[in-house]
This record gives sequence, C-alpha cells and structure tokens, in this order.
Amino acid sequence: MKKIIDAVLIFGFLLVDFFFFHDAFKAGERISLAQYLTGLLSIPVFVFSLRSLFQKQKTI
Repeated sequence: MKKIIDAVLIFGFLLVDFFFFHDAFKAGERISLAQYLTGLLSIPVFVFSLRSLFQKQKTI
C-alpha cells in the first residue's frame, strides 16, 4: 500500500509541476511565488517517495 501512495505522490506532483511550468519558457510568461513554492516542495516529495519506492521491504 505504501508503494502505491509513493507512486501516486510522484505522479501527482509531476502532473502539477507540468501544468505550472509548461509555459515557463514562453515569452511574456511569469511564474508566481506559489508556482516556485510548489516546485520547491516537489523536490523533497520526489526524493522521499523515490527512496521509499526503491527501498527493500523488511520481512517480519
């Protein structure tokens, strides 16, 4: 279940980042503070989720 949550978090943040930043390189487009903060927040989410996804599970 944890791996599903990690995968959903990664996919969700990638989707949000795509919608926020897909126009970043267009002339005249401005990126707001909220978009920058979302981008910065997505970095630790990616790191922790990817680390959790590729971590070996402990057997009981």
